[in-house]
Amino acid sequence: MFLRTDLNHMHGFSFVTSVNDRHTHIMIGATSLGVAHGVSHIHYYKGTTSWADGHVHYYSGMTGPAVYLADGSHVHSHRGITAMAHHHTHYYSGTDYPSY
Repeated sequence: MFLRTDLNHMHGFSFVTSVNDRHTHIMIGATSLGVAHGVSHIHYYKGTTSWADGHVHYYSGMTGPAVYLADGSHVHSHRGITAMAHHHTHYYSGTDYPSY
């Protein structure tokens, strides 16, 4: 069950973007602390992708609400599109690392 004290945590994440213009990028980072959202919570995130094909992409977003797992930990979904660079963008989606 969600408790307000659950907000004092972060999640790590690591994703590979979609292929575009014959390359991908890696996204590695950590979310903000939790933010109350209805009966659950979300996190914000932002960063810069890995360097590939002579450029990087910036990204930012908001996770989905917490999805609690059987062991008491929880994860959040991430989904979005990077900022434009070199005339293209990349899609990304995935689930971050669990937090207790």
